[in-house]
Amino acid sequence: MSQTLRQPGIFGQLCWDTYTVLILGFADQPGTTRDDNVATLDKAALKVFDAYPSLAGQVIKTGISDTNSGKYEIVPYPPHQNKSPVLSKDCTALCPSYAEIAAADAPFAMLDGDVLCPVKGMGYQYELGAELPVFLVQANFVEGGVLLCFASMHNALDMNGQGTVLKMFAAAGRGEELDADLVAVEQRDADTIVPLLKEGEAPANHDSMRRPSALAANTGPSTEVKKAPKPAIWTYWRFSAQQLEGLKKEASSGRTWVSTNDAITAFLVQRLTATRIAEGRVSKNELVQLQRAVDSRSVVKPAIGEGYLGHLVALADKSWKTAEEVATSSFADVAVDVRESLKAVDDHFIRSLVTLIKNTEDKTTIFYGAGNKAGRDFLCSSWAQLHWLNECSFGKGLGSPDFVRRARMAPVPDLTYIMPKNKKGDMYVATSLFHEDFVGLANDDGWRARAKLVG
Repeated sequence: MSQTLRQPGIFGQLCWDTYTVLILGFADQPGTTRDDNVATLDKAALKVFDAYPSLAGQVIKTGISDTNSGKYEIVPYPPHQNKSPVLSKDCTALCPSYAEIAAADAPFAMLDGDVLCPVKGMGYQYELGAELPVFLVQANFVEGGVLLCFASMHNALDMNGQGTVLKMFAAAGRGEELDADLVAVEQRDADTIVPLLKEGEAPANHDSMRRPSALAANTGPSTEVKKAPKPAIWTYWRFSAQQLEGLKKEASSGRTWVSTNDAITAFLVQRLTATRIAEGRVSKNELVQLQRAVDSRSVVKPAIGEGYLGHLVALADKSWKTAEEVATSSFADVAVDVRESLKAVDDHFIRSLVTLIKNTEDKTTIFYGAGNKAGRDFLCSSWAQLHWLNECSFGKGLGSPDFVRRARMAPVPDLTYIMPKNKKGDMYVATSLFHEDFVGLANDDGWRARAKLVG
């Protein structure tokens, strides 16, 4: 009997064409072989596929025309029908040893996405017709350990959905039954899970997401002479548990509660903006914008349970009229600005965005951070909610991961990921910055006092 596959939903119709990719590092366990680990992973994957049939599918796009960006669908993917998606790769000659990676704090330089990942991540757009399996796992065996790469097609899942999949995957690896309540949420209809605006209901402002069409008929041949892009690099910075405590305390003015994520985001925005002004790359009178990814599951009314895997991420916008305001305000004031920007992302905002996406034929005209200026603005996403991964066992022979990272993939200037805390309570921030911004931040006394360069 064929199973109904959950579809991408309205949010999943945005033109992502890319993958969300995560690397988990596991040290070898005594008495366990590579074959043992692969067997555990295969068994877990098949159990998860049985509970979530859409994960065994692939994403395709149909109906593209000169004016229509097309429709994403999840359809069966023959290579994953009743077969594990786990790929096994011997990387002993391609990567440093596990001990070396762990001792260096798992920097980007030692996590080459071209080696460790079976797909491309943010910053890379697949061509029409490319095979896009919804879910893949690659077990990269290095000397002394394994680097597990989990990859989800972004139109089908967001990082919050992938987090639920990892939770289920780990439970299956331990031989436990999957959480039936979480599985049940995934069965809800993706196209109606967020209600549209009612007739006559005014929409919210989504101008920051609007851009010119990327369809060929609208772009046409360009006569503009484009400059070569500036080089950009991915870098990890570590905030110790002690520094996080101090940072949050300094960010807490008493006017409103701020989270650790708010504090880290505000700290990055303030220190990097100050550096850019001091070095002449940003004018004191320029506008500065910050967009932060927000999980909409708890925002809409009634709330959507965490078990829903599909894409439901919106952006909270904050604009400062001048860069000087960002650089010279108190850190607590900037942190409050960052926190309060989340208030706009409410039930009405999400329903308005869903309505806009559904009613727009050419969805290439809607994109996150569309109005941002490279080298001036900020786009931040937090994966800190996956902190439980560092204490989560993935089954006999694997145990719990020593680190959770993104691999080094295509640069996306001004994009930042806040990674989950490790077992010590330290938090890692991944930044993709132009070289001069990286150098400026690395030499900024205020930043260096809090953050340690990992690389």
